[in-house]
Amino acid sequence: GACIAILLVKIAIDLWCLESTSGQFKELTESEVAGLSERERKFWLQLKKTHAEKRQLEIDLEKAKQAIESSPNKERPESHLPAMESRHDDDGADGGDEKCQKVTLSRCEVIQVAIVCAGFEASRDVVTLIKSILFYSHNPIHFHFISDHGAQTVLSTLFRTWQLPEVEVSYYPAEGLKAKVEWIPNKHYSQHYGMMKLLLTSVLPGELEKVIVLDIDLTFATDIAELWLQFKRMIQQKKSIGLVENQSKWYLGNLWKNHRPWPALGRGFNTGVMLMRLDEMRQQSWMTLWNVVAE
Repeated sequence: GACIAILLVKIAIDLWCLESTSGQFKELTESEVAGLSERERKFWLQLKKTHAEKRQLEIDLEKAKQAIESSPNKERPESHLPAMESRHDDDGADGGDEKCQKVTLSRCEVIQVAIVCAGFEASRDVVTLIKSILFYSHNPIHFHFISDHGAQTVLSTLFRTWQLPEVEVSYYPAEGLKAKVEWIPNKHYSQHYGMMKLLLTSVLPGELEKVIVLDIDLTFATDIAELWLQFKRMIQQKKSIGLVENQSKWYLGNLWKNHRPWPALGRGFNTGVMLMRLDEMRQQSWMTLWNVVAE
């Protein structure tokens, strides 16, 4: 195994030397390519592909720089997201006669995301979620992790090595929150960690007005800004929390004999994705409210 690793490194170094000091990729002639071994040829093709991608990225960055410099107000361009329709009820909550309104999101607006992540297994699973968010996102992201020491160690190392310029990360120790929720009867596989989402109004900074709350076992297939835009609709309709009903029939408890999912009204609501207007929830004394209901 060690010999193979050394050989691969040597081949990579040899092929890397094919790039001249001027930064231009040196094409090989057909006879030179024919003289390579199968493994060397694969490495050369990969190096050629990487160089082409690097060159295209440089071109795209230069175009973006020119677009910003030519802009009169020197602001960043708007998101490439299409304008979304925000539909309202007929109760006049939008303050106008139009039934729908086009809304867009500034590229400078920071999207706030809160995630409860505890344990090495959880920190491994959450990496897929984080990468999927960053892959599609055009906006700065601020991640708020409620995490134990192990998860924070893993996550802080990842973000430090990634060196992402438009990503901010904050950590809040989960160890001190356990006693505040472990008294609640709970048979969910997430145990008391899932219950910690009840504490976000007191855990997250008081100046934070709204946040998207996510479970770790999710993968985004579109820009998270589309979800963030729903806060506009919530504000117009004077809603404090946004979530959806469970979609699976599993939650109804009638798939097989003696099937007993955890208690819920009907299918129940899925808290894997939530929109929280923290400022409104604080004004409504959320911490007192959920404690009274749980007791």
